[in-house]
Amino acid sequence: MQGYRKLIVCHLNHQLRGAESDGDARFARDLAEAHGLPYEEATVDIIAQATRTKASMETAGRDARRAFFDEVAARHGSRNVFLAHHADDDVETILHHLFRGSGLRGIRGMDPISSSPGGLLITRPFLEITREDIDTYITAHGLTFREDSTNAGSTLGAPTRNRIRHRVLPFLKEMFQREVAGTLQRFARLAGRDEDYLQSATSAFLKEHQLLQPDRSLTVTTALKTAHPALQSRIFRWWLREVHAVPNIGNAEIESALELLTSPHVARVNLPSQLRLRRKAGRLFLEKA
Repeated sequence: MQGYRKLIVCHLNHQLRGAESDGDARFARDLAEAHGLPYEEATVDIIAQATRTKASMETAGRDARRAFFDEVAARHGSRNVFLAHHADDDVETILHHLFRGSGLRGIRGMDPISSSPGGLLITRPFLEITREDIDTYITAHGLTFREDSTNAGSTLGAPTRNRIRHRVLPFLKEMFQREVAGTLQRFARLAGRDEDYLQSATSAFLKEHQLLQPDRSLTVTTALKTAHPALQSRIFRWWLREVHAVPNIGNAEIESALELLTSPHVARVNLPSQLRLRRKAGRLFLEKA
């Protein structure tokens, strides 16, 4: 990366494709050696980790990569991580979240620069560059590369991202007769900008009206009852996810919880993980069902 002179090549072998995964590791190792760069490698059995933690393969892989980057960064005294996500990866994420019914937070796509839970600065320098541009550069300069064979399938049983990549995006390009990645990214950036403002307004509203109490309950004030639904839903989502760490909170659960503000006949709402939201004496409490 321009301006950085002490780059460290990192590769995590997920052990998902047998000899092919080992070949990827050798390729990364040889490439780092050819360019005289330090190299860090680790191997994690992602299938076993997903089984042990009862997480999806995608989540287990992401958690393993984060832990790997944190460990390498700490050992080398670094705080920057560069990832190779490109524009097509970003668009796949945007469409995937859009069709899952995500709100603005989900469809904002990937941020060019963000922070990891471990405090690392994550930079994606290729986020505005399409895969077609990258392939053109590779061909022009005669570069060798490795392709993950699992990215090729696009049948009904293939991962959703594969089908978006090989079927949805080519269809959209053909229909509109132009590249759609830039348009979808602009849409996502606008959504992200609006989401940032709404989140800022939510934080200011919580502080101004002192809604959160020391016992982690939420005060049901007139201001909260009459606030715009966009603010109400964000307050509830933040309170449940961040304050109480309730998992699997989606739009359906938020909409049910909002009935506690509008309906005098609803005093309890069931939530995931055998939890229940209860209204009592002008406050909202979370309890075990």
